[in-house]
Amino acid sequence: MSEVEALFKPLRIGTLEIPNRIAMAPMTREFAPGGVPGADVAAYYRRRAEGGAGLIITEGMAVNAAGAHDGPIPLFYQPETLAACRAIVEAVQGAGARIMPQLWHVGVQDSPTQVNPQTIKQRPARVGPSGLLGTGEIGGETLDESGIADTVADFARATAASRQAGFDGVEIHGAHGYLPDQFLWDRTNRRSDGYGGDVRERTRFVAELVRACKIAGGGDFPLVLRMSQWKSFDYDARLAQSPADLEALLVPIAEAGVDAFHCSTRRFWEPAFAGDPLTLAGWFRKITGKPTIAVGSVTLEHDFKAGKTEATGGIAESATRSRDVETVARAIAQGEFDMIAVGRAMIANPDWAALVRAGEAHRLRPFARDMLAALE
Repeated sequence: MSEVEALFKPLRIGTLEIPNRIAMAPMTREFAPGGVPGADVAAYYRRRAEGGAGLIITEGMAVNAAGAHDGPIPLFYQPETLAACRAIVEAVQGAGARIMPQLWHVGVQDSPTQVNPQTIKQRPARVGPSGLLGTGEIGGETLDESGIADTVADFARATAASRQAGFDGVEIHGAHGYLPDQFLWDRTNRRSDGYGGDVRERTRFVAELVRACKIAGGGDFPLVLRMSQWKSFDYDARLAQSPADLEALLVPIAEAGVDAFHCSTRRFWEPAFAGDPLTLAGWFRKITGKPTIAVGSVTLEHDFKAGKTEATGGIAESATRSRDVETVARAIAQGEFDMIAVGRAMIANPDWAALVRAGEAHRLRPFARDMLAALE
């Protein structure tokens, strides 16, 4: 058996069996006018399922109005959006893949990333644990305990709606400086009540969120939590400075009921901490014993923010780097992480998984900026 075959073994996340170890990473596309994804979105995801991806994780879908991105993303709290999502689910599952929506709340943060060039931005009111951006500036209102409970309930309702729509599980976006991450980070959480304090005390909101969503999903509905060290506005930011910090952060969250962690990095192969070669996904797996999904510049020479800043926004173009396939397959075979999520390379190559399986990774197309202007 070739080394690459490790990518094509089934994987179980909770009660869900996924046919292989390749996921489509969640990527904001801004093609949901009025918050409702259309047939073009369903076809876009179906092409990746037909191309061999075992799991599709959709772009972020807002659980309430305050948590919405400032562009035309799916608004999951709208009945018409839920109806549209049923068509997406049927399209993907009909092609043999599994699918999860990514549920999100951006908190006080606006994304600096320019995605669909036709998008007209409209900023809603923002809320967060302390109303603070990572820079220390005021970015919105502070959530009181009633607002926290309402937000948790909105995530729970979205989880129940996901199951009713036929999705195979949910992913909660807890990375990149969005609301759950804002509660975890000491620079954005300055609360003096039960939702603030030391690293372990700051996990309370996320743990409550996970428990509520697990209950809403019926207990056996798989839940993935996406986490990261870096933020969209600060690539050098860290939630955890050491493995001990990371363990204090992860244990109560894992115990709340997470079935798998999606570990977002800008470069999947980089060590998480100085002096040890283990990647972030490797550390999450080692600490929690849960399956982990790695992500970050897979089969691309440049990471998605190479040469970009908050001021310039944008997503970097990149040539291909096919040797990543063997690196990923080896890490999965050796048990460092369990799955790889492919982002821009799968926008450029809907058949990424099929090409890799056929030994034709050298045929992968590079990612170009103009690919974001349409759903191909």
